[in-house]
Amino acid sequence: MSVAPTTAEPTRPPKPTRPARTAGPVAEQLRAILARIHFYAGLFVAPFLIVAALSGALYALSPTLEKLAYQDQISATTTTTTTSTPLVEQIAAARDRQPGLELVEVWPADEPGTATRVLFADDSLPEGVNRAVFVDPADASVNGVLTSYSGLGELPLRSWISGLHSDLHLGAAGEIYSELAASWLLILTLSGLFLWWRRTRAARSARRAAMLRGVPARPGSRRKTMSLHATLGTWFAVVLLGIATTGLTWSTYTGGNIDSVVSAMNWRSDPLQTSLSGDAATTDAHAEHRGHSAQHAGHRSPAEQAPSVLDAARHAGLDGPLRMSAPTDADSAWTVSQLWGPWVFSSDSVAVSGDDGRIVDRLDFEELSPYSKLSSWGIYLHMGIMFGLPLQIALAATALAVVALAITGYRMWWKRRPTRGGLPAPLGKTTGLSWQVYAIATAVAVGLGLFMPLLGISLAAFVVVDILVTRRATVTAPATGPTAPAGPLS
Repeated sequence: MSVAPTTAEPTRPPKPTRPARTAGPVAEQLRAILARIHFYAGLFVAPFLIVAALSGALYALSPTLEKLAYQDQISATTTTTTTSTPLVEQIAAARDRQPGLELVEVWPADEPGTATRVLFADDSLPEGVNRAVFVDPADASVNGVLTSYSGLGELPLRSWISGLHSDLHLGAAGEIYSELAASWLLILTLSGLFLWWRRTRAARSARRAAMLRGVPARPGSRRKTMSLHATLGTWFAVVLLGIATTGLTWSTYTGGNIDSVVSAMNWRSDPLQTSLSGDAATTDAHAEHRGHSAQHAGHRSPAEQAPSVLDAARHAGLDGPLRMSAPTDADSAWTVSQLWGPWVFSSDSVAVSGDDGRIVDRLDFEELSPYSKLSSWGIYLHMGIMFGLPLQIALAATALAVVALAITGYRMWWKRRPTRGGLPAPLGKTTGLSWQVYAIATAVAVGLGLFMPLLGISLAAFVVVDILVTRRATVTAPATGPTAPAGPLS
């Protein structure tokens, strides 16, 4: 009896292992990290940026809107540069309209058609908010009474717009939104510039290769959108960096850290000294609020001193619109400073003794520290004041450009959105980043997070999201098949 021979089951040769992919040079690895951060920030932070940009466009135009809204109050019938009514009588007319209140500041009219602004402290108003009485210098008639906010003398409409832009009128919660938007605007702009630079170099090489092969380049709709996105970001990059940086100086957490660094490095100039006794320590530390000025400084009331103080300041060389702040106590001098306005690039200040018109101290803008100068320029550029309406239009256009950048960013994501349950491949799975690059990125992220806490918290949240994406991609990935694309911005 014969037995059929058994046939052994053929064995498959082992599948050759594919060498691990590497991301190439350090610059390319950094591009992969920045592209991922740029994607996550654009996807999740863009709504905050859109809100901040739209309110910012309104804020940029607020100085002009304020003039239009309160034209009747801030204007005057004066047709010559010489006022027909003495300043003391103008202040008296304002006091008659607001009896029993203490004089805080005087903004004397300096050109035809401008009313004198007299500010009084009112205990019924919050700290730092005053009553502003507008007086026609021609006949000392009162044009109207408004509420004046902050040390910049913002009137109600502009103050409301400022609050909308800074915190959406939500208080502390709104300040978090504002700081988060400014922080990520800075990072998105810097990372976008780097990505644009790397992509421009790669695109130039690709065009040369296509020309050598005789294949014309035909960019798709997503690439056209990317080109528009990159062009807008590049054109407005300098302005965006300036807006983000100056905005962060006013923020709660990052701004506090900036103040600590500036104080530790002693970058600020010494303030104007107003003590009449020569002891700077007696100067009121809260003089900027001017909420409770002294009834009398010297032998005359502040209202009686104002004309001689104005004359002394003019004689000291302070021209243009002036802001005269009354002394806070009998041992303090008046503070007179030049107001910032269109095409004004400096502001000198003097401290004047109200009793005898003596110049107690002087602080010229050219003598300020570089940081103090840059800080002043940054504030009044951010507020749309330094160059008037042209600057305001430019800032509003920049704000609308931010909205366009967010929209084009979402369009690029939609063109390459995850489909059929898939997600973009996670960063670490597809780029083969070296541990050295991860270490550098971690150190930079931790440093930025400590200095900009809200940025650090949100960045940590993005990392968690990316880890979850990695785990899901690992679970749902097929055993074989082509490698998934590297992500929406790679």
